[in-house]
Amino acid sequence: MTRFGMSEIQARAVLDLRLERLTRMERDKILDELAEIRRTIAHLKEILASEALLMDVIVEELKEIRGKYADKRRTEITHDTEDSPSRT
Repeated sequence: MTRFGMSEIQARAVLDLRLERLTRMERDKILDELAEIRRTIAHLKEILASEALLMDVIVEELKEIRGKYADKRRTEITHDTEDSPSRT
């Protein structure tokens, strides 16, 4: 404090100001996150309320899954013309 030529009261005011600014920034961040969560909830409720919208979401998700995991069949299905040994 003496290094900067401030009284204890002035130093405390500077610290309080910085803490208040940090608190306000953190509060704003939390409020932004809350607003985003509320938008997500509203969108999800909209999907659940509309069967057509729900089906669109399901179709899109299935397309994504098919694009990610679908590949050509690795085994061949053939018809065996030989007679199988009979079980007796």
